[in-house]
Amino acid sequence: MHFFKRKFRIRRNFFQKSEKKKKDEHYWKNGGVLLTDLITTFGPRYKIPIRHFSAEEIISATNGFREMVGISDSDGRMYSGFLEGRPILVKKCEGGDWILKCLIRSVTINSQMSHHKNVLKLLGCCLEFEHPALIYDFCGTDLLSDILHDESDCRRSLSWTSRLRIASEIASVIAYLHNAFPTPIIFRDIKPKNVIIDQHGVAKLFGFSLSISLPPGKLQVEDNVRGTFGYLDPAYLVSNIVTQKTDVYSFGVLLLQLLTGRKVWLVNQFWSSNIFEFLINIIVTAELDGLVDPRILGEGGGVEQMEQIQAYLHLALRCVLHDQEDRPFIVDVAKELRKIERYSHQLPPLGSTWNTICSLIKVVDPKTWPQLQSDPSVSSPTLICLTQPEILCCN
Repeated sequence: MHFFKRKFRIRRNFFQKSEKKKKDEHYWKNGGVLLTDLITTFGPRYKIPIRHFSAEEIISATNGFREMVGISDSDGRMYSGFLEGRPILVKKCEGGDWILKCLIRSVTINSQMSHHKNVLKLLGCCLEFEHPALIYDFCGTDLLSDILHDESDCRRSLSWTSRLRIASEIASVIAYLHNAFPTPIIFRDIKPKNVIIDQHGVAKLFGFSLSISLPPGKLQVEDNVRGTFGYLDPAYLVSNIVTQKTDVYSFGVLLLQLLTGRKVWLVNQFWSSNIFEFLINIIVTAELDGLVDPRILGEGGGVEQMEQIQAYLHLALRCVLHDQEDRPFIVDVAKELRKIERYSHQLPPLGSTWNTICSLIKVVDPKTWPQLQSDPSVSSPTLICLTQPEILCCN
């Protein structure tokens, strides 16, 4: 009996030491990559206002990752938990080396943005798993995409005022990324699925894993195409060049979705990376009412609301113009949205709005998509479809 007890203790100690060694290896590997990314991005004077949690703490807080919530993307899933007397969200990830780079990037950027009221607050991370786990403050699980596209639940319907405020809040986050750091940081994945609406109706942006910094003194950087088809800047798709206007385009698509309540979808049997065909088809065959989400029109906001909508549409269309030079910078977009919110915006002439709409006809001809599909920087030949409207490209 003593022999078996001794053998059991030896085996148990062996596995405990082996497990500790593995955690230590993960910690130093992940920590080293994180430190390198922080120094590269922000220089030696960075601050890390987040904590490191042990694997045991996170496993215990999530009850063994039991309660998965409906928030996930290509690099991980979210779990709810309770840690130190507060509810949390934990992002647990699996995948190859590119997943590690995405996660480290998310920690790097998010740690410097957690003070912003419109960013999902990152409390800390755990480096003891094979890939870092990210621990967020729990503020709800209502994604903007779910609220916008769930027509069956009128309780979650967003008023026009709420949509304007959400647009303004997300614009302020992107403007901060572009202007508050030594070099602009481009988010590259602006979409409704990366926005949580908390219990007070406040928009919280998350998912910084595809963000990229522009080189010092440069206005652009070349990188493989990354983001979600349907929100990707056509110029970026064909050139691999990232600029501040890359985010402006994606934000413009988000603005249009807030206005129309529609998903990015397939039109006229062509693969498309935009919703211009829908917009042009509606505008040339119907009044402005045909473009606006019926739930907004049902509010009966009157002349003031329709004038706000016209100014908003004009701004959104400028953001998605095909030529980057013709798009405004995000800081100017944020200012315009605040003016529209206060109803102090000078209404653009109908003619100028129509000219902006007509200029959208210059978008990439759908017949050119086969050429794009053969581009090795695009991981999938499928761009957009009705059943799978958002495909993440992270090669």
